This record gives sequence, structure tokens and C-alpha cells, in this order.
Amino acid sequence: MEHKIDKNFHDTRLDKYIRKKYEGINLTEIFKLIRKGRIKVNGKKVKQNYRLQDGDIVKVFYMGGETAVKKFIDLSPKETEYIKKGIVYEDEDVLLFNKSPNMVMHKGSGHDYGLSEMLKSYYQREDFTFINRIDKATSGLIIGAKNLPMTRKLSEDMRDGNINKRYYILVEGRVDREEFQIKSYLKKTDTHVVELEKYEKGAKESISYFKVVQRGKNRTILEGTLGTGRTHQLRVHLANLGHPIVGDAKYGENTRGEMCLFSHYTEILSLGIKVDLPLPEVFKNKLTK
Repeated sequence: MEHKIDKNFHDTRLDKYIRKKYEGINLTEIFKLIRKGRIKVNGKKVKQNYRLQDGDIVKVFYMGGETAVKKFIDLSPKETEYIKKGIVYEDEDVLLFNKSPNMVMHKGSGHDYGLSEMLKSYYQREDFTFINRIDKATSGLIIGAKNLPMTRKLSEDMRDGNINKRYYILVEGRVDREEFQIKSYLKKTDTHVVELEKYEKGAKESISYFKVVQRGKNRTILEGTLGTGRTHQLRVHLANLGHPIVGDAKYGENTRGEMCLFSHYTEILSLGIKVDLPLPEVFKNKLTK
């Protein structure tokens, strides 16, 4: 099979490109094919770490290569409509999507496909990638890149702290302090994330910032901001404070219904993109219960 490299894969390693394109060929076999010259670039034998250039022609001489190429899933009309409704911002390079609760982001763990695979199919682009991810139970804004150059750029922005995100959170109990922060160490176990006051091997420092949005009789709506991006960070910090998130089946007590953690605000400073979604009505309704 023959592939012409465009700007989206410019400067990508040959072995990584083949791995991305050919789902049915494992990495060991890819190395073998490159070494034996059965994968060539511009008619020449190259090494696995060769950096592809815009306009390069990659030829793959592999029996059954057509069946090994990654294929897009078939979207149902309902899934297509779900995607259309979930898009809150998009341009040629960037997507902001409002994920519903209990939607998985990627295939695996008993799911044949997730939102990532759905959007790859919707755009017919294998290079579509989510820059950040949120838990299955968490809802709200997630950032997608439609090509590899934007993936690299946004990943750098995320790493350098140039992307701001905020969350609406409905918690059990009445929170008296108007604003507060939690700083501790979080460590993953086989089933949970545990909070530690002091560092120990495998733990990572975590910082969360909170302020009260609205109080009910027995519940409070908070806005949370991540100082660090650890797994289940907001959920663990609030649960150990004595104010678990409503509907949090893993760290809370009230396991009925959807978890009330909503990523409402995203700002990409370098691109001048800012989206702020309103407080979900379900949060307001559950505040008084």
C-alpha cells in the first residue's frame, strides 16, 4: 500500500506513523518490515527513526496490509446526532466537546469504542486526538485536536499551564468557607486514589482551589480549579474534607444518579479560545434535596 505524507504527519517517526496507520501489525513486526526494506520511503530503505517529511511517499509491502489498516467505526444516526449536539466550538484545528456523564472517552475496559473513536469516525480523521481526558462519570468540556501539529501545540500548552479549566461541583453538606485550597499528596492504589499528608514513594503533590457558588440547606455548589492534574484529584480532596461529590459512587456515600462534577470552563490562552457553559439545571434541582 502507498501513503503520501501531508503536513499533519510532518516530522513524525516512521515506526510511529506505521503503528498509527496499521492496527493489525505489532511493533516488533513493524521493526522487522522496516529493517528488511518492506517498508520504504521514496523508494529507499530507511531506519525506523526516520522523520517523515511533507510529500514523502511511504510504501508498505505486507501481505494482508489492507486488512491491518485501521478502520473507522460505523456511527448510528443517534450517535451522529449526539456528536453534533455536543460540539460547542470548532475550527479547522480545534474542537471543544461537551461530554455527557457516563460516556467513556476511549475504547477498553469492556467498551468496544468510546468518544474518541466516535469523533475519529465523524471527521474521518485517524489523527483526531483528545488533549485532555475526564473520568467516565464526569461531564463537561474536553479539548480535541484535529491534526498532529495542533496536538503537539495544545499538549505543550497544557503542560506549560496555558490552558485554564474550571469545574462546577455539587457536594454533600454545607461548606462555610467562601474560598479555600487543599494541598496534599495523592497516590494510586489498585482500586482507588488515596490522600496522604506527607510524601511517600509513588505519591504526587496535588493542589486544588475552591470557592462557593451557591449554598442549599444540606448541599453546596462549588467551583473548583486544578492547580495540578492528578487522577480523581477533586473527588478525593472533597471526599476527605467531608464533602463528597453528589453521586460519586467511588469516593462518596450517595451513589444514586449521575455524579455532579461538570467541566464548565475552558480557555486556551495561545489561541484566544474561551468557552463557559452555564450551571447544569440538575445541579440546581439537587441542591435543595
